[in-house]
Amino acid sequence: MQIEQNMSKRKKHSVFLKALILHGDAEGRSLLQEKMQQAERDELCAWRALWLVSLLAAFSCCGICYSAVLIPEFFQNSSHIVVKIFSGLGLASVICAIGFLSFWLWCRGVLNRTHEDCRRFVMATLEPGSRSKLSVRAADDGLNTGAADVFGARTGLVSAPTVPTHQTYSQLFSLRRSH
Repeated sequence: MQIEQNMSKRKKHSVFLKALILHGDAEGRSLLQEKMQQAERDELCAWRALWLVSLLAAFSCCGICYSAVLIPEFFQNSSHIVVKIFSGLGLASVICAIGFLSFWLWCRGVLNRTHEDCRRFVMATLEPGSRSKLSVRAADDGLNTGAADVFGARTGLVSAPTVPTHQTYSQLFSLRRSH
């Protein structure tokens, strides 16, 4: 339970999509899992690089501030070697931060598109034409008694053709509260 509380909403969404795509065909599933892992890895790498150069920029800013305090001729002549080093480090860090921020936003867009591909894959798997391939497991925990009534059983595997064709996907995935 503690682990779930520490997960971000985005991470929970990603874990949920990964669990949903496990029910599709092996070829599409492996391709989507690979794309999602690569996109998550790229986004995390870009995020860490952005934090690193932001830390370097903050360090160089602190260095310039301390130089202003500790070097007596700082305001008359700022050509001291320490000032040049901190200024160069700060400028390089800001330029890299802009580049890594752009790359992180691009990676986030790739991950969003991959999530959308996963949603389309799951919806295509749930289409009425492909339902004959799926089997639905009704839980016996009392939480989804309405779903168990729709499927016609409390436990065990129930073939998908028993699901009414007029039921919407939101009705399939909704859980009723137990009283």
